[in-house]
Amino acid sequence: MRIPVQTARKMVSSVERGESVASVARRFEVTERGLHKLLGRYRERGTLEPRKPGPKGPTKLSPEKDATMLALVRADPGITLKAIRERLSVEVAESTVCRRLKRLGLSLKNSP
Repeated sequence: MRIPVQTARKMVSSVERGESVASVARRFEVTERGLHKLLGRYRERGTLEPRKPGPKGPTKLSPEKDATMLALVRADPGITLKAIRERLSVEVAESTVCRRLKRLGLSLKNSP
C-alpha cells in the first residue's frame, strides 16, 4: 500500500520535530520498518515525491539502431523480432524492439 505524499510529509516532520519513530508509526498505523525506509528515501533523495516511471538510464537503442531496424524491416517485411534483435548487436529484449518499432510507426504482423 502506498502512503500518500501529504501523509508521508506529516510523518517525516513529526520525526524531525523529535517524536520517536515508534510513536509516529503507531499513530499513522504503519510499521516502524516502513517508516525507517521512508525516512531513508527522504534523506537520500530530499523529496517524498514518487520517482517518475520509465527508463532509469540512457537507452540502448540509438538513432543508428533505429535506422538499422527500419532497413531490416523494409528489406524483409516478414522478419521476426528475434532476428532483428540478433542483428542489432545490443542486449535488449524482443519486447524492447517491438516497442521501438511501434514508436517508429511500424508493426510486425504474422501473415496467416
